[in-house]
Amino acid sequence: MRRYLILLYKIVIISSFLFCQDLEALLAQANSKMKIGELKSADDLLQESLKNDPSFAPAHRVLSELWLRKGDLFKANEYATMAVRIDEDFRPWWNGLNNIRSKIQNGKRNVQQGKYEKAMQEYEAIAEKYPYFPEAQFYMGLTKFRQKDIEAAAFYFSEALKIYPDHQKARKGLNNVTKQFLNNGNKAYKRGDLEKATQYYLKTIQFDKQYYLAYFQLGVLEKKMGNPDQAIAYLNKAIELKPDFHKAWFTLGASYESDNNLDSAASMYNKAIEINPGYTKAYGNLGYIYTSKEDYNSAKDVLLTAIQIDPTYAIAYLHLGVVFSKQAEKFEKESEQKGIDAKKQVDFISRSQELYTNASENFKKATEYDEKNYDAWYQYASALNSIKEWENATLAAQKCIDIKTKFGGGWYEKGVAEWKGGRGNKARAKKYFDEANKYRDFRAAAQDQIDRINNPTKYEK
Repeated sequence: MRRYLILLYKIVIISSFLFCQDLEALLAQANSKMKIGELKSADDLLQESLKNDPSFAPAHRVLSELWLRKGDLFKANEYATMAVRIDEDFRPWWNGLNNIRSKIQNGKRNVQQGKYEKAMQEYEAIAEKYPYFPEAQFYMGLTKFRQKDIEAAAFYFSEALKIYPDHQKARKGLNNVTKQFLNNGNKAYKRGDLEKATQYYLKTIQFDKQYYLAYFQLGVLEKKMGNPDQAIAYLNKAIELKPDFHKAWFTLGASYESDNNLDSAASMYNKAIEINPGYTKAYGNLGYIYTSKEDYNSAKDVLLTAIQIDPTYAIAYLHLGVVFSKQAEKFEKESEQKGIDAKKQVDFISRSQELYTNASENFKKATEYDEKNYDAWYQYASALNSIKEWENATLAAQKCIDIKTKFGGGWYEKGVAEWKGGRGNKARAKKYFDEANKYRDFRAAAQDQIDRINNPTKYEK
């Protein structure tokens, strides 16, 4: 019996020793996880230790610190109180938490009284002693925000998030601040101060690298400044952060288009449409690309879809008119081929005129829904000249000139209407063509018409 009791005693002693070892091991693991910021894993280990022994005071103490690292002083105090009840050795830690609470209250009071420097001193004292406590950084950010020192506020909010990325109040604070940077950038962009706008957008992503709208705006800005490569890089980043942002896909397409990469542009526009089937701008640009590639059927399909979505979408009518004009030009050229029989020639000319009529109708719609679109008036005048509606062509060309005087298209079509319309005023027609000749895109055509006026016999068949 005596031997049995001795053996039982030894088993109890060994079991207790091993049990204590297990608790200490869990505590050590939890501390290691906390040091590398894996608070969830640390919490799991500490809860496991308390499940085995609810009276294990060191676990309560470490859980108190864990919640302090999360910025929750209330929960931290709960666990600290439990630790002290079990073991008085942890009272200094409990007293430290009370000191934090007192300094935060003092800081808030000083802010309310406008004593911002004193408030900062209180929060800085906390941060110095407890550098892993995100609330200290948060309150410093809040103080700077009250002082309207936006950049400093952004710094402290971002510091709080570095300590604890899930700190919701710091996240909200940083969002408010970076939103101001973004809005300031947008205001600068609207007034044409692109340098200042760039600074604000860069400041936004300096403090919040996940702010997709800032990358988007930088992409828009770089595209406007004629830097497609930089624009593409920023827009890709915006899409990486928010893949369903259809405007970023659209602008990326426009950037590829400005870089003459039409296939990539078309792919981006199609992606924008996939995300937002009602986004008419993407249909409009896609139609233009299909037209450039002479895929007129596809162009018509997407442009008619855009008009179906929005019957007042001027750009769709404009681009649809261009499609008909391009097709008409093709038939026109075919009618001028050598050796073509008379019947086929008449058919080609008839088809060409029909298409120009369709074009003029769509251009007219474009001008009705966007009266200030000089290109629509120019295209309208050109189509009207092609179907010999000279007077209306003159009116449309003049509208183009009124909107944009320094554009050769309006002057050229007005000259065509004057000369070919039968009025035969050479001086006036040449005057209009001379104006068109000032602009590179219309120089060759204007010089050709001037030569025809000056040397009519040269062009007699």
